[in-house]
Amino acid sequence: MQLASVLAIYGLFSLWAETYLFGLLTWFDPNLFLLSALLLILHWRGPEGYFIAAGFGLLADVYSSTPFGTYALAFFLVSFPARWYAVKIFQDAMVTLPVVVGVFSLVSNGVVYLVLYLFFGENRFSWFWLNELIGRDALPLAALSAPLFLALLWLEDRLRIRLSMRKF
Repeated sequence: MQLASVLAIYGLFSLWAETYLFGLLTWFDPNLFLLSALLLILHWRGPEGYFIAAGFGLLADVYSSTPFGTYALAFFLVSFPARWYAVKIFQDAMVTLPVVVGVFSLVSNGVVYLVLYLFFGENRFSWFWLNELIGRDALPLAALSAPLFLALLWLEDRLRIRLSMRKF
């Protein structure tokens, strides 16, 4: 029940920020759906993270111009190495969190590019696209990762759940 509450709060915040808040800022375009999925996977480390990532990917698909299912597939595929990293290496370290989120953001966008290229024949790669990807998506996601991770910890404490301490 509490997991559903946290997912609903994170999902509604991501939806509001993606559609309204970041629509006002044309120079700032992070993918909060990816950030929410990554933070939940990195902190909770449960096997449900794969489906959470796919759900946030479907939300991202609804608000993007890419073919439906592209982001869901990309988030789902990125959730496997993210969960492996969370279980084997990551220990809720705030110091490395922005770097980890930035790297997984680039990997996710690389998977989206590969899906679009292999299945739909779209070739968007250019140096301008790569600079936009790093400057408008990866770096802002890295900067937003620490405050949203602290918000996740606050929600976990407020709702009195300790999902990160489960044994798998």
